Amino acid sequence: MKILLLGDASNYHRALSAGLAALGHDVTLASDGGAWMRTGRDIDISRPRAGKLAGAIYWLKLRSMLARDLRGYDVVQLVSPSFVELRPSRLRPLFDRLAAANGSVFLTALGTDSTYVRVLTGPNPPLRYSEWHAGPELSAWSRTPEARFDAWTSRELASYTDYVYDRVDGVVSALYEYHEVVRAARPDLPLAYGGLPIDLSAIPAAPGRSAADTFKIYLAAHRGREQEKGADILFPLVRAFAADHSREVSLLTPPNMPYADFLRFLGRTDLIVDQLYSYTPATSALLAMASGALAVTGCEPEYMRFIGESAPLPIINPSPQAPEAFLSELERLLREPERTADMRVAARAFVEKHHAAPTVAARFIDFWNKVKS
Repeated sequence: MKILLLGDASNYHRALSAGLAALGHDVTLASDGGAWMRTGRDIDISRPRAGKLAGAIYWLKLRSMLARDLRGYDVVQLVSPSFVELRPSRLRPLFDRLAAANGSVFLTALGTDSTYVRVLTGPNPPLRYSEWHAGPELSAWSRTPEARFDAWTSRELASYTDYVYDRVDGVVSALYEYHEVVRAARPDLPLAYGGLPIDLSAIPAAPGRSAADTFKIYLAAHRGREQEKGADILFPLVRAFAADHSREVSLLTPPNMPYADFLRFLGRTDLIVDQLYSYTPATSALLAMASGALAVTGCEPEYMRFIGESAPLPIINPSPQAPEAFLSELERLLREPERTADMRVAARAFVEKHHAAPTVAARFIDFWNKVKS
């Protein structure tokens, strides 16, 4: 099958392309490399500058690429409705040309879009909590300028997003949360769970730790997204914990870094403090687990049932209702090194079972074939 993956986020489509290629498919990834992440791609579609004139030039460039490089594929998988950095009025004709020049067009439910925000801030959200709401109330973060609530729910962007959802052949979800939102918003739209693909060939299992090493905890929120991820709550708790265990624990707080550097860094980490509001382990947590580290991240019962797991998983799941409770798990990690070592092995095995790139790619292939048949 000839496949175009258009756009990327957190290396998702790049890892998916590796899994699809391993299954024998002809895959092309066109993306901007995730800006500072500098992730790999086959065709660069970066927008060089901001501004209206630059946007017009960029739009013409993409139209030319559609006539030359982005046509003739059996399947196109879009990273989001806003698959390139343009206004909805510019995106809509590009989407139409893309759909006309290729076979089936699918959407990856991978990140925030207008549908996601509308559902989670509406009257009956399908999740008990999220970064956008806590119970029936909007979250404090959702009311900050960084959340961009007005932009996500603007008539222009919401209308364009609906236009794309109305016309794609189906949606593949990256996380349980996105799956539930799409199912609630578009019950008649073909939908499948893909999961997060992890290219394990690029992540060797970490060697065992020396007994003399301190326990290295990585505070992992991307700069500028701390409140969205709950880092404003989790990080002070972990800093106080580290201060109380200064001989045993060291904290790592590097800035945002390119993807390749991030992978190397994770190999020196024992535990990553990732997210408070997630139901599932997301990309940073899974990459850390693949490296043999442990993760403070989502692992709610709904997610475990969704993936068919009943036994406890090697994940520390913080609760938004009682976020300090996970500190007892950190205490146990320090007190029981043999159990901690077993959990590190189990963390890698969990990623191998559920998130190896070829496993996720096979879910995409099965869904595409089912929808197209």
